[in-house]
Amino acid sequence: MSGDWLASLDGLSWSLRPLRFLSFGTAYDEGVSRTPEMTGGRYRRASRDSDRERIVRVLTRARRPLEAGSIAERFGHRTKKQQRALRRLLTYEAGRPNSLLIRSEGKYDLRRRAERRLRHRVCEALANQGFSTSEEGLRTLRPATKDSLRQLHAAARVEKFRSSLTFIRRCEENLLGYFANGDEIDVKAIRPRIQVVSSGSDESDLFRYASLLWSVPVSGGFGRRTRFLVWDENNDKLIGLYALGDPVFNLRCRDAWIGWDHRARSRRLYSVMDIFVLGAVPPYNLLLGGKLVALAAASDETRETIQRRYTGNKTIISGVEKDPRLALLTTGSALGKSSLYDRIRCDGRLVYRRIGTSEGYGHFHLNNGLFEALRTYLDATVRGKASSYKFGMGPNWRMRTSREALENLGLSGDLLRHGIRREIYAVPLAPECSSFLRGETSALTHYSLPFEGASAYWKQRWLLPRADRKPEYKEFRRTSVPRSVRDLGGAKALGV
Repeated sequence: MSGDWLASLDGLSWSLRPLRFLSFGTAYDEGVSRTPEMTGGRYRRASRDSDRERIVRVLTRARRPLEAGSIAERFGHRTKKQQRALRRLLTYEAGRPNSLLIRSEGKYDLRRRAERRLRHRVCEALANQGFSTSEEGLRTLRPATKDSLRQLHAAARVEKFRSSLTFIRRCEENLLGYFANGDEIDVKAIRPRIQVVSSGSDESDLFRYASLLWSVPVSGGFGRRTRFLVWDENNDKLIGLYALGDPVFNLRCRDAWIGWDHRARSRRLYSVMDIFVLGAVPPYNLLLGGKLVALAAASDETRETIQRRYTGNKTIISGVEKDPRLALLTTGSALGKSSLYDRIRCDGRLVYRRIGTSEGYGHFHLNNGLFEALRTYLDATVRGKASSYKFGMGPNWRMRTSREALENLGLSGDLLRHGIRREIYAVPLAPECSSFLRGETSALTHYSLPFEGASAYWKQRWLLPRADRKPEYKEFRRTSVPRSVRDLGGAKALGV
C-alpha cells in the first residue's frame, strides 16, 4: 500500500458510511432445498440466473443496500407468493460462497460494494488514530512520547468507556466509597492485604471500575485469568489491582531469554503467566503504590493461589492435566520505558528484569467494533473460519483472523504491524526458571517472597520517603475519580 490510501478507494463518493456490523445470510432459509429447483417451484435454474442478474441491476441502480421488500417492489412482485420466493432466493444467494450478494443489518447489497465500505472503514480508522502506511506496515505520524502513545489508544478508550456507561451509572456511586481521600491515609499504619476477585462479586465491579482509570484500555486477558485487589486494611480502602492471564504463544525476546525452541515452549508455556494489568489507584499511586502492587504480583501468595486454582484442571484444547507450578511471570510497559518496574529489588534480588521489547505487532488499533466486523466478514466469506477457535478470544487467534480478513479485502496483513514496541519484563519465580522451562529439569525451588515482608520493605524503601517529599497526596479527594474516568473515556465527545 502506498500513496493516499483513502483517495485511492475510488467509487466511494456515493457512500462513505461505514458498516458498524456486517451480518451475512445463512446458506439457506429453513426448508429451502439445495436442489436446482427452489421450494414452491417458482424458480428453476434458468429463471434463477435471470433473477440474479435483475437483483444485481436493481442494487447497482439503487447505489445503496435495500430490504427484500424494496427489491420485490422494483421487481414488480405483488403477491405474497412471489415475495416469499424472492426472499428465499435472496437468502440463498447471500449465503452462497463467493456470491455477488451480501446481507447487512437486514438489507441486501452487492458484496463488492460492502467490501469497499469495509476497506474504507479500516483505512479511515487507522488514519484517524494517527497512522500512515510504509513498506514495513504502519508508522505513526507523531513522535513516540508517552503522551503520543496515550493518544494512539484514545479511540479504544472511548469505545471502552461507551460500552461501560450503563455499568458506570448503575455502580459508580456505591463503588466510590472504596477510594480513599488523601487525609484518610496514615502512611505509618498502612497494612496491605491481597484479595482474590470472584466473578459476579462487588470486588469484581470494583476491579472493572478502577481499571477505567488506566490510560491504556485494560484487556480482558486470555484463557486462564485471575484478578486481585490490594487493600489497605487500616482504612479498608483500595490501593491497587493486578491480574494474571495466559501469555501469548509467540514473544521473541521472552523465548530467546529462556532459550526455548518450539517443542519446549509448547510443553512448558503453561508454567508462564502474563501480568496483563497492574497498578495503583489514586491517591496511593502518588505514594508509589504501584511498586507495592508489583511486589504483590510476584509474591508467594499470588503464586500459591494460581497453583491451587489450576491443580487437577485439564486444558480445554488438549484435554490434558498440566503442571500447575508457576516458573515465570511476564509483563510489558505500554508507554515506553517503565518507571514502575525499574529497580524493584527485594532481599538483594532484582524482581523485574527487562529482557527486551515486543515486535510491534498487534490488533489494538482495530477497535470501535472494527475487529468484530472483520471477523464476521471472514466467517461469511470463508465459512466458519473465524468462529472455529474454541475459546474465540485468544490473542493468536485474533491476529490470524485479522490478517486473513484484511488480506481477503485486498489490504495488507502488515497493517497489524503497528510499530509500537513494548518493553518486556520477566519475573523469574525460581533460580531454575529457565532450565525448568526448557525441560532440562523438573525441580523448581521457588524464591521466598511473602507479601508481609515485601510490604514492610516497600514501606521503608519507597512509601515513607515519598510521603515526606511529596505530601500533596493529602489533598486528593475521591470525588475527582468520576471526572478522571470521564476525561479518559472522552465523555465530552460522547456528550455524556
